[in-house]
Amino acid sequence: MPADPSAPPTSAVEPPEPPAVTSARDAALAALGHAGTGPLRIGGVSAADLAARFGTPLYAHDAGALRDRVQAVRKAFGDRVGVLLALKANPLRALLEVALSAGAAGAEVASAGEVLVAATAANDGPMIQFAGPGKSTLDLETALRHGARLHLESEGEYERLVALLRTGGVGSERRVEVAIRVNPGVAQDGSRLRMADASSRFGIDRERVAALARRIDADGVCELVGLHVYGGSQSFEAAAWVATARDLCDLAAELDAARATPLRSLNFGGGFGWPVYGRDPSFDLESAGTGLLEVLDRARRAGAPDRTCYVELGRYLLAGGGVFLSRVVDLKDSGGRRHAVLDGGMHQFGAAAGLGAVMRRSFAIVAAADPLDEGAAKLSLGGPLCTPADRFATEVPMPDLQVGDLVAVLNAGAYGLTFSPARFLGHPSPAEVLVDADGARLVRRRGEPADVLADQLP
Repeated sequence: MPADPSAPPTSAVEPPEPPAVTSARDAALAALGHAGTGPLRIGGVSAADLAARFGTPLYAHDAGALRDRVQAVRKAFGDRVGVLLALKANPLRALLEVALSAGAAGAEVASAGEVLVAATAANDGPMIQFAGPGKSTLDLETALRHGARLHLESEGEYERLVALLRTGGVGSERRVEVAIRVNPGVAQDGSRLRMADASSRFGIDRERVAALARRIDADGVCELVGLHVYGGSQSFEAAAWVATARDLCDLAAELDAARATPLRSLNFGGGFGWPVYGRDPSFDLESAGTGLLEVLDRARRAGAPDRTCYVELGRYLLAGGGVFLSRVVDLKDSGGRRHAVLDGGMHQFGAAAGLGAVMRRSFAIVAAADPLDEGAAKLSLGGPLCTPADRFATEVPMPDLQVGDLVAVLNAGAYGLTFSPARFLGHPSPAEVLVDADGARLVRRRGEPADVLADQLP
C-alpha cells in the first residue's frame, strides 16, 4: 500500500496495543444477556423450553443480541457509514429483517439465492451488494433483475456482464451500476482467513483497477460507482483493517483524478473478529470506527467528495446471538475416556467440528442447565455420524452429563447449518427458531428423513 503522507515518521509510531483477550464462552453469554448462575436463556426463554417445544438438534437465535450488535456498529461508525449484513454467514431471511429493523442498510450477498433472500426481506428496497468470484449468467441476471449492485471480481466477469447486457435482456434498458472489488496485493495482518494477497482469486489487482475503470467509462454500458475491498476474515487487529481502508480511499482519489465523474461509494469490507475459541482476542470496534472516520476526514480535507460508505459484517453481528442445542443420546467409556454422543453433529454444525479451520479447536460448549458449571468431568463430545471427523471437543471440562441432558454450543449464529455438509449420511436438518420479545417462532422447518430423496431421479 502507498505510504500515508500525513502519518508521523516510522520511528515515532508507537506499536499497537495487543488485542484484549476474552473468553469465547463469556462473550457469548454476554451477548445473550446471561448473567449469574442458572439455566441458559436465549432471548429470555430457557434453552430447555425451546428444546422441549421445537425438538433437537436446534438452532436458536436471539433477535435482541443481533439488534445490539448492529446498533453498536452504527454507533462506532456513525451516520456516514452504512452496515450491510453478510448473508454468507447466515442467510436466514428472518435475521436480515431483524438487522434491517435495527438500522442496517442492506445485505452483502454472494449468489443468486442470497439475492432472493435479500430482495424478499421485509424492507423497502434494501441495498444489495453482490461480491464473489465466478458469477454465473444466472447470478448476473438475478442480480440485474433485483437491482443488486455487482462488484466485479475480474476483467472476464466484466466482459460477460457487458455481453449479457448487449443482448437486450434484463438490465439492458439502463446503465448498470457496478463497483470494482480491489485486491490490494498484500495480506491484511491479524486475519485468520486471508481474502487478499499478492495473488488472489478475489478482486482485481490494485495496479489493474485504473485500466478497467477507463474501459468501463469508454464502453458506456455500465456506470462505475464504487470500489470494494475485503482484506480478511476473523481479523483482530483494528489498525490493520483501518490501513486497508486508507489504501482504498487513496485508490479512489487516484481514480477520481483521472475520471470525469468521481466515485460515489466505497465498501470497506469487514471481517471483524468474534471470539469463538477458548480465550480469543476481542476486536476493538471503537478503534476501528474512530480510525475509519479519521481516514474519511483526511480524504475530505484532500478534496474527496462525500461518498456513501459501507462496512459488511456477518460473524461479528450474528455469532454471539446463536446457540446450537443438542441432547446426549448415549454415554460410553472407552480406553479411559468418557464419550458423550449427541443427536447433532458436524453435518449440522460443521464449523464447530473444525470445518474450514487450519487448526482444530473447540467452540465453547456448555451444559444448558448451567453454562457456568464446568464440572469435574472430562468429556469428549461428538455427533451420530460414522466418521471420526464428527467431533466437537476432546476431553473438555463438563458436568457429569446424563442421557437426555441438553448441551449448548455457543457462538453458533454464523456459519452454522448452511456452512455444514448437511446431506452427509442423510440425517434430517435441524430446525431454526428466532426468539424475540414476543416469544419464539420457527424460521426454518425441521427436515425429515424423506428429504434425502427430494431431488433424486429414478
